[in-house]
Amino acid sequence: MKYSKKLNFKYGVLLAVFLGLATLFESCTCERTAEKTSEKMIEKSLGEDAEVDIDDEKVTIKTKEGTFTADATVNSWPDEIPGDVPEFKDGKILSVSTQDVDDSKNWVIIFEDVSQNALKNYQEALEEKGFKISYTTIVASGGHLAAEKGELAVMLMAGDGSATVTVGTNQ
Repeated sequence: MKYSKKLNFKYGVLLAVFLGLATLFESCTCERTAEKTSEKMIEKSLGEDAEVDIDDEKVTIKTKEGTFTADATVNSWPDEIPGDVPEFKDGKILSVSTQDVDDSKNWVIIFEDVSQNALKNYQEALEEKGFKISYTTIVASGGHLAAEKGELAVMLMAGDGSATVTVGTNQ
């Protein structure tokens, strides 16, 4: 009788492990299937020359015009942004997107946990680096600014604890 209970317990554990692995494998398979389906849909909408790669939280789209990458796993200021552009240090980075088209390169960095003074502080940092402020709009909950310096353009939209910084350059 003891032997039978031990055997049943072992088979029970083995069955539980097997079912767990099967469930894990199936969820991974479903995720990959969803990624591949999304890739095909995007490629079809962009045309035959588009190459789309979706990998968890990163999307890369390549066309003959250029490359677009959005990566939610990147949580630091991109090293490729020219040194003349001051780093926006107010808040936590949620995602970074890059677009490399023809002779221009653009970055879009999305932040959360941004303070109310972020717009004013970043405007001062841009001016210290020699940027000319094109326009500024400030409202009670945030605002928007645009700045230029040579071939560089920087825009900041901030409000309600979040912000988006866009940097563009002609290479």
